[in-house]
Amino acid sequence: MNTPYSATPFTLHRTGPAEGVRGVFRAPSWAGDVPGLGGVELRYGAATGRGDAFAQFSVHGEHLPHGVFSGIRYGHAPLPSRARLQVGPHAGTLSRRRSGLSRDGRALRVGLGERAYRYRQGRSKRVHELLRPGVLVRVTRDDWYRPQRLDVHVEGAADGLDLSLALLLQGVYTRHLSQGGRWFSLPSRFLNRMPDIS
Repeated sequence: MNTPYSATPFTLHRTGPAEGVRGVFRAPSWAGDVPGLGGVELRYGAATGRGDAFAQFSVHGEHLPHGVFSGIRYGHAPLPSRARLQVGPHAGTLSRRRSGLSRDGRALRVGLGERAYRYRQGRSKRVHELLRPGVLVRVTRDDWYRPQRLDVHVEGAADGLDLSLALLLQGVYTRHLSQGGRWFSLPSRFLNRMPDIS
């Protein structure tokens, strides 16, 4: 399932906490309609078969490829560390240059099927951009820490796979994709991973 998209902007709204799941009691979720592709829901959950040290985020849509990302837990969110990524039939690969100084230099590189993506912070920490040749998907949060709304803007000939991946990465902790965010989040990211390292 990989339907072309009309590039019409759309918005997802917070629908509440994912209650009753161990370790993610207060985790938010979002839902809304993608024009021409139907409803979609984003939610956190336990990482299937990976233990309490890992968290998972998923995308469920009527006509979007199902997406799942799991990685080492940081609060209720997965980090892009020891990550597993699946969108539709494609298992993804991740890489990043830790020494990068610019937004592009610190971008997360994602391989999905035959496609190569970059996922970077925008000009504000509330904005993130997924790029591949000829396509840009920009997601803007109304608030960085507790977003109630996710506004999605698309440029180029995007399709369902692009949208599903861009929405999936919204649930991953990527504050360190900027130079300032790297230093801001370093102490807590290090402490959060210590039980997994020992």
